[in-house]
Amino acid sequence: MNKSRLEAFSDGVFAIVITLLILNVRIPETDYEHLYQGLINLIPSLLSYVLSFFVIGLYWVFHHNSFQHVHKIDRSFVWMNMVLLLFISFMPFPTYLMGKYPFKEIPVIIYGFNLLAANLTGARMTFYIYKRKNLSADSYTAAVFKSQVIMYIVINLLYIIAIGIAFYNPQISYGIFVVVLILLILTTKSTKHRV
Repeated sequence: MNKSRLEAFSDGVFAIVITLLILNVRIPETDYEHLYQGLINLIPSLLSYVLSFFVIGLYWVFHHNSFQHVHKIDRSFVWMNMVLLLFISFMPFPTYLMGKYPFKEIPVIIYGFNLLAANLTGARMTFYIYKRKNLSADSYTAAVFKSQVIMYIVINLLYIIAIGIAFYNPQISYGIFVVVLILLILTTKSTKHRV
């Protein structure tokens, strides 16, 4: 399998998953007189949708940027990418839970563990490509690798903290997810890191 085919497949998965997110936001079953209250009740679902839309969008951007440093792929890398896509495709489930049960610990914990699992898989892919010079592009320098590793460490530590705090105060965990999202959006302006 060549690199471009894997990228095309991955792009398709990202596109489907990001589209599926909106299916969790359902029009309220109410008459027009109570529509306003019904729409107010949708706010948690809309907020979890927006959060996950941008999180998945960032994964797509960083996936694309990371593939700029990949010259060739092998079977092991393909399967690591499949595991990453597994966690990405799981995102609508915890997103739905967070919308249905806002600021409750179980949905936030599941969401955080899913993000952490995706990031650990991404980190494994990063190490794999860096250690195999026959697979990495010339652009994948030690400085680029080091910056990616630092990003993984910081983000994963924040996700671990968010998971731990969720047992006591899920609102703070939501805040951590939003802060990480904003930091990563700002990071994409000047660097090519993976989430």
